Amino acid sequence: MSSNRQSNFSSAQPDLFGPPPRQSYAPTLEKVRSEVKKVLDAARSAEVVPWTPKELAYWKTVLPQMTRWLPTDEAEQVRSAFMDELRRLKAA
Repeated sequence: MSSNRQSNFSSAQPDLFGPPPRQSYAPTLEKVRSEVKKVLDAARSAEVVPWTPKELAYWKTVLPQMTRWLPTDEAEQVRSAFMDELRRLKAA
């Protein structure tokens, strides 16, 4: 019976520390820049498209979305550089 009292007592205790802090999933600029640089470096160093068709479709979708975290001018430069590299690789 005492264990029942303890469980009732502990459930009646107020939470002294409050709820845990919310975890942020927002990327940092450094993380976004690092990921974008990896993709651009792979494209720039390749003589042919370095991705499977499925991977290419992924990067054509994801890279522009990733650049939304960057300042506007930088984002436009990254998207433009990526598309330039894709055109170069497809022409090869």
